[in-house]
Amino acid sequence: MEIFIDGNYSNIRFSSAHFIPGDWKCSRIHGHDYSISVKIIGAMDDKTYFLDFTKGKSNLREIADFLDHRVLIPEKRRGIVFERKEGNLTVSLEGKKYSFPEEECRVLPVKDTTAECLSEYILDKFVKSLGLNVEQVEIEVHEGPGQYAKSIWK
Repeated sequence: MEIFIDGNYSNIRFSSAHFIPGDWKCSRIHGHDYSISVKIIGAMDDKTYFLDFTKGKSNLREIADFLDHRVLIPEKRRGIVFERKEGNLTVSLEGKKYSFPEEECRVLPVKDTTAECLSEYILDKFVKSLGLNVEQVEIEVHEGPGQYAKSIWK
């Protein structure tokens, strides 16, 4: 059995700023309006359903709310240096130095804050939140109309 939750239609969205280091336009701080969709495959066994849609949506919204209106910063990026002082977070990377109020940031355990890395991060958080015996989960992180990254857990 397969169920699908469309994050755009179900209003499972978040808006965040980030930067992707390198020699291109995405190295500048910019933002996206993301949505998260999920496909879950599992067996119903003797039941008539295997996941309450409400629980799936709630778990996805919790993750989206955690990321919403924050600056996303990759903790595992090679060469990144953090300094925390008086409520501010200073991030140094590839010759640039950024300073933010720490409460406005989410330092994530990822190599980068690309849609691809965010989909892996969100997939891991979502699978752990389910607590169910599911066979497969696919997370799509849409960073704008017509473009998304997908991660799959089996």
